[in-house]
Amino acid sequence: MLARRFKSDDSAVSPVVGVILMVAITVLLAATAATFFLDFGSGNIGQSAPQAAFTFDYDSEGSDSLAIEHRSGDSIQAGNLYITVSGASGASGANGQHDFTSIGAPAAGSDITAGSRVTFSEPSLDLSEATVTLNWKSPNSGKSIQLASWEAP
Repeated sequence: MLARRFKSDDSAVSPVVGVILMVAITVLLAATAATFFLDFGSGNIGQSAPQAAFTFDYDSEGSDSLAIEHRSGDSIQAGNLYITVSGASGASGANGQHDFTSIGAPAAGSDITAGSRVTFSEPSLDLSEATVTLNWKSPNSGKSIQLASWEAP
C-alpha cells in the first residue's frame, strides 16, 4: 500500500528542476556581466604585437650610457616605442618614461629594424642601480606591452 503511494507521488520533481534552472540562469548572467564590466574579452591590443629581440649594452665609463639594439624580428615604428627608467640617479629627469625618438631614435614615422641602435645617456647619469624596460604601445588601442628589460649588473 505504501509502495503505491510513493510511485504515484511526483510533486517534488517540478520545484527541484525549477531551482536548478534558476541557479543556472543566475550563474550565466553573472558570468556575462563580469565579462562585460571587467573587460576580460579585451586581451587583444588592437593589432598583433611585434615580435622582436633587443640587446642592451651598458657602458659605465664616465657618464653611464645604455645602448639598445634591435637584434632581430619585426620592424617597429619608432613612434610606438618608449623606455621606462627607474632607479637611475645623478641626472635630473632620467627616471620615468621616455619616447624612443627623444633618446636618439629616428623620427616617429621611421622604422626600427634589425641592426638599429639607440643610446640612452645624459650628463652625470648613473645607471648602476637602474632598471630599464623597452615597451611598445599599440597605435590603435593605446595599450602597451613590454618587449625587453635590463637590470643593472
